[in-house]
Amino acid sequence: MDVDDEAVARFMSAAHCDAEQAQFFLEACGGNHDRALHMFLEQTAGDHGARRPHPPDVPLRPRAPRGGGGAVNAYPAGAGGALPPPLALLGAVLGAPLALLGGGGRLVMRALGWGAALVGAVARRVLPARVSAALAGAGHALVAAGEEVPPAQAAAEFVRQFAERFGDRRPRWQECGWAEAASRAHAEAKFLFVYLHSPQHEDTEGYCRDTLCSPGFVQNVNQTFLCWGGDVQRSDAFRLASSLHVARYPYAALLAFSGPRTRLITCVEGRMGPEQLQEVLAAGVSDHGALLWQEQLERQQRETDRRLREEQDAEYQRSLEADRQREEQRAAAARAAEEAERAAREAAERARAEAEAAERQRAEQEAALQRRKSEKRMALPEEPAAGTPGTTLLRVRLPDGSTHQRRFMASDPLQVVHDFVDSLEAVSALNYSLATTFPRRVYAAESLGQSLQELDLVPQAALLMQPEDD
Repeated sequence: MDVDDEAVARFMSAAHCDAEQAQFFLEACGGNHDRALHMFLEQTAGDHGARRPHPPDVPLRPRAPRGGGGAVNAYPAGAGGALPPPLALLGAVLGAPLALLGGGGRLVMRALGWGAALVGAVARRVLPARVSAALAGAGHALVAAGEEVPPAQAAAEFVRQFAERFGDRRPRWQECGWAEAASRAHAEAKFLFVYLHSPQHEDTEGYCRDTLCSPGFVQNVNQTFLCWGGDVQRSDAFRLASSLHVARYPYAALLAFSGPRTRLITCVEGRMGPEQLQEVLAAGVSDHGALLWQEQLERQQRETDRRLREEQDAEYQRSLEADRQREEQRAAAARAAEEAERAAREAAERARAEAEAAERQRAEQEAALQRRKSEKRMALPEEPAAGTPGTTLLRVRLPDGSTHQRRFMASDPLQVVHDFVDSLEAVSALNYSLATTFPRRVYAAESLGQSLQELDLVPQAALLMQPEDD
């Protein structure tokens, strides 16, 4: 079958081989990139070393990734036949563990990348497409190689991009480096579920959507494991992929323990449905759960021994503290009793002072009322006789329900009515206002100078006294 140039270029970038080899393996596998890459790795194992996962229970030992690995590089080397020797050498450089470069090395790589990208852009007009594409792709890869991202930042970036792409129903990825995630899982006596994400792989989209985000799988994996995911284009995930000898993506695995004791329990390479993946993970838990159980028992025993020692050490201190605490309690009780007695005396003094102030206020108010009544009675003009022309009859209802009436001259100001109310013995308010009920009208202080005629209180009217004292 015919294989397009893009597939050939992609295979060349992943396997670091020439176009003839890429064409041969792709045609032999019917165009399937992963199967062709797997066959290539098996055939070249003697030269590059097979990139297979560790068998279960084999400690992980991080190492630099080898050139014959899975699809780690994100930029194709070009399309068509074999690349010229300088570009082939550049591809080999890109396959090196870029994360292991120092700061100065990364700056050099970025400078080379900018130059290669510029040359690639210019070369499009004069060189074959596969050569110019290789130069441009190499430039982009070199620039990216100079950007070292801390593990926690890379993990947070992966979680954010995964959520944006596939939604909130997903494994609860830890936002830290995989080593810290393994330590957290170890502390909780759980296995760590690891997913290595290859954005350019043709199965990645479907695997994330249909398997990792399947409702049943999400519920199971979140309840059973701690989860960590990483983009293999970042150094932390790249190192882990190298340690696990990943040969095919998508890739998922179970890890146990942390630090130098970290072990690979089981792994799955390639696309797999959620039910099958759950079965593989469940089998790993069933086969190796005793490791965590034993570890948990040992941890519990250590914790029990530690607590026992602490209790024994603390017992002596508690016995020494007992007498001091009892003495402090007695002193505190004495202080509390003294404080309560003082507070009671102060409360009694305040109550007596308040009562005396209230009595003084009442007496002063009563005296003021009596003075006002006496003064108003003396100043009040004689009541006009019945039938006197130009008079009005006013009835005033007090708050106690009593009603008092008197005749006034229509020309008298409202102040005269107030003087009459002030002179009544039943009035006990210093401040008040007069109002009519229908129509409703309140006569405020500014109305005191107006005549009863002007206020429409003739030939008769009924007023209500409304106290305003606080």
